[in-house]
Amino acid sequence: MESGSPALHLATVPPAGVGPPLPIPDGASVIDLFEAVAARAPHRPALRHGARTWTFQQLNRYADSVATALAGRGARPGDFAPLVVAEGAEFAVGLLAAMKAGTPFVPIDPRWPRARLAELFRQLSAPVVLSVRATAAVLSGLPAAGNVLEIDGVTVTEDRFDGGRPGPEDLVYGYFTSGSTGTPKCALNRHRGLVNRITAMSHHFGDGAGQIVLQNSKPTFDSSMWQLLWPLTTGGLVILPDRRGILDLEQTCHLLAHHRVTITDFVPSVLGALVDLLELRPELRTELSGLRRMLIGGEEANATVLDRLWTMLPGLRITNTFGPTECSIGSVFHDITSAHGPIPLGTPIPNTAAVVLDDHLRPVPPETVGDIYIGGLCVGAGYLGDPERTARSFLPNPFPQIPGDRIYRTGDLGHHTPDGLLMFDGRRDDQVKIGGVRIELAEVRRTLTTHPSVRAAAVIARGADDSRSLAAFVTLRPGATPPFLLDWLRDRLPPETVPRTLTVVDDIPLTPHGKLDRQALDRLAREAADAAAVEPPATVHEELVASVWREVLGRAEVSVTVPFTDYGGTSLTAHRLSTLLEIREGLPVRLSDLLAAGTVRAQARLFEAGAATPARRVATALLDRDADPAGLIGDDPPKPPALTGRLLLTGATGFIGAHLLAELVTRPGVRLHCLVRARDAAAGAHRLAAALAAYDLTGPLAALGDALADGRIRVVAGDLAAPRLGLGEPAFAELAGDVDAILHAGALVNFLHDYHGHRPANVHGTRELIRLAATGAGCRLHVLSTFSVFPRTVPPAPGALPALETSPDGGYDQSKLVTEHLLARARALGVDSVVYRLGEIWPHRRTGAPNPASLAHSVIYAAARTGVVFPTAARSDHLPVDVLAARLAAAVLGETPPPRDATVHLLRQQGLAFADVFARLAHAGAGPLGYTEFRSRLTALAESDGADDRLVRVAMLLPPPGDDPLTAPPAFDALFTDSSRHVTATGENPAAGGPLPDVAAFLGRLGMTG
Repeated sequence: MESGSPALHLATVPPAGVGPPLPIPDGASVIDLFEAVAARAPHRPALRHGARTWTFQQLNRYADSVATALAGRGARPGDFAPLVVAEGAEFAVGLLAAMKAGTPFVPIDPRWPRARLAELFRQLSAPVVLSVRATAAVLSGLPAAGNVLEIDGVTVTEDRFDGGRPGPEDLVYGYFTSGSTGTPKCALNRHRGLVNRITAMSHHFGDGAGQIVLQNSKPTFDSSMWQLLWPLTTGGLVILPDRRGILDLEQTCHLLAHHRVTITDFVPSVLGALVDLLELRPELRTELSGLRRMLIGGEEANATVLDRLWTMLPGLRITNTFGPTECSIGSVFHDITSAHGPIPLGTPIPNTAAVVLDDHLRPVPPETVGDIYIGGLCVGAGYLGDPERTARSFLPNPFPQIPGDRIYRTGDLGHHTPDGLLMFDGRRDDQVKIGGVRIELAEVRRTLTTHPSVRAAAVIARGADDSRSLAAFVTLRPGATPPFLLDWLRDRLPPETVPRTLTVVDDIPLTPHGKLDRQALDRLAREAADAAAVEPPATVHEELVASVWREVLGRAEVSVTVPFTDYGGTSLTAHRLSTLLEIREGLPVRLSDLLAAGTVRAQARLFEAGAATPARRVATALLDRDADPAGLIGDDPPKPPALTGRLLLTGATGFIGAHLLAELVTRPGVRLHCLVRARDAAAGAHRLAAALAAYDLTGPLAALGDALADGRIRVVAGDLAAPRLGLGEPAFAELAGDVDAILHAGALVNFLHDYHGHRPANVHGTRELIRLAATGAGCRLHVLSTFSVFPRTVPPAPGALPALETSPDGGYDQSKLVTEHLLARARALGVDSVVYRLGEIWPHRRTGAPNPASLAHSVIYAAARTGVVFPTAARSDHLPVDVLAARLAAAVLGETPPPRDATVHLLRQQGLAFADVFARLAHAGAGPLGYTEFRSRLTALAESDGADDRLVRVAMLLPPPGDDPLTAPPAFDALFTDSSRHVTATGENPAAGGPLPDVAAFLGRLGMTG
């Protein structure tokens, strides 16, 4: 036997290169697994897209109907079924229907150039093409497309499809990849390989029935297969995003939180952009709190990115995956436990193999670089209509330890560590991956050379991570320019394979050995960019935008008229650009608008248009999206039952909430659930007691202990900012069935935070309460809001809802405006709610304990501490918290019920003048020394050792003195609002007492009784 024969080296195949054996469902195809779930759990939710949810039964019936129509149009088992659907539920229905009919499906992106579509349809020779109404028009004029069956036009019946069933060895799908000869190649896979991957995932990650999976990959990427088919064949739930053609990572974060996604995957370069976003926008991190595991793959993992991610999300488990499209998605897994040094590819999943061989197909020793080959049940069926290419890549399997009769040459280089982990060492050919997309540079080069003006061409990949992009170089005959050629390429290549730059050179540089000189090409591209005419910024906004471009792109200069993409900018780098611009300019802008305004000058105009608005005003589009109740409410939400005193109270540890608790705990017949942010019920009970004690509510504090002991008060340890209030699905559903009214007094109030900082607790928390109100038997929502949702120049009316376009300045006020819109839209869908708008709430008339978060209370406290008062025209709303608590308790318990779906104004018709309070303080000894002296003493106190938080906060928020050293400047007066001057009250307005008598106890606590 020859020395190069693999038979001499069978014993040296490392055991770590062969995955363990694992039984898989005998004789089953992928569609068999799906139908088994549909039979045993027909009403379990299977798929969500937007506001629509499909159960397994609905999805199965829809797929049966489409399979029947597909066969009726002439498709037979073994025919290919092109699936021309960009996204949405119809993509899942189409592939399930194709599997039922035994027709392997082939995902096709309708946005691909027509010339490419025509070539793909020619290769497939499909008798029927699956599409939807929105994309069917793309196929017009392509005769090779055959009959077009619109999935969303099929009538769904209860009839089952009675055609033939595919077996494990039958083809399940094909995926087109970039071809090294310039022709796209279709890699084919069998049911057997996909069933093995699905079984291995459940073995590795646990039963998929408990998983909620975000289908994060485009349908034309094969990683989308596990994201769809693992949950659909195990009883899990698939979340389909609405991409709108844009990679929107902020929207991805919202989807992860909104649907409580447990697992998804990211390409490492996309993950890098996500980590940038999370670092720059800390409030988004909570939206990933429900994510248990993240898979990464498609590119080499970046240890630095993973380390930064774990700093923010330390409990997240991350798995690296590796495997070519030709081998059923992925064949090698590695659970990453350390982000130090190169990240291993890992070890083979069950019933597969990943071995490193030399040129003679002999296993190489550990630490020796060789070619990575994949074997086992995952190995596909080769390339459609190309036996020669198939034979070059799919070789006879010489190793009896490896299942199957063929092994696949991946073209990747790698080595095994001494402990058996597979490591990646680059590519052997001209194939690169950008954004997780496998690109053959030869395909791009060959397409370029077909243009009559191109004499020669070369294509390389430049940059790293999320800035990696293609650069093309050509020698030209007269008749074409670089912009023209790039547009010409866009009509012939998928978007991800079109070079970002195209440089004209005299000759394509080669090394002394006749190879392409990539270093020289990279230098030529850099010199060409530097030599381009640079038009400098002409305005302050242009300079600011240009500075962020330079930072993101890593360039010394940028021209205000050159498009972002011409500098190598991608949708990934645009995410970082968008976030940095929001921080620097203080004005958010939609990513789609930023990409549409492709130059520094055009982007600067976006900010100039909003330059006169408040610095932290958020984009109306964001507010409108946050106010959308999609996905929260079913088709027929329950009507609130009769009141029985079973209430849910949020915010019970806050100023208003503690007084509501004090009011309710003493009322007979009330059974109260208190949502408290705490690690457990015991810790939550301690927080409730501490809140009552802090506000001197001694009687209710004693009653609290008795109520906790006899079960009249139950502490629910959760979090407003978390999905399902941090309770988990079973506890959330149990709570929904045990309350008939919700009193929502919980909120974050921090005048130093913008809208994004208030959004998780205030907006997302209200979303979860709407979901709760629409779950189980249903309940009525009573929600506290503020008069400050109205601009100061607009008199509030009870039934009016201010437009989102006129959002107020402060982040808290903006969050409450969005909350009111969210509730209004939920009412239109059948969720009963009442909104109570409040002004400034003052201390309890008996205890006088102030609210430490109130600026009005804190200013009076600061005046007492400094011993200085000053002339001011400032006035404040005025309603004692005990009066408010009694009024709200009566409303929620049905004693004085407000009208259905009402907006109630709660305030006293007589406001409180600061001048009157300061006169009382002056009578008690404070000196009328003026605002300048007050600010001076306040600053000194705030900067002294042991300064309390209230003084520090007031010193930060109050404006500096004006021209008059005695009188408060107009900016001080503008901090406070007396809504009673222009608000029509709709609630009870008790007149007993008056502003000054009502604050007597508060002033007495300050030693200023007079």
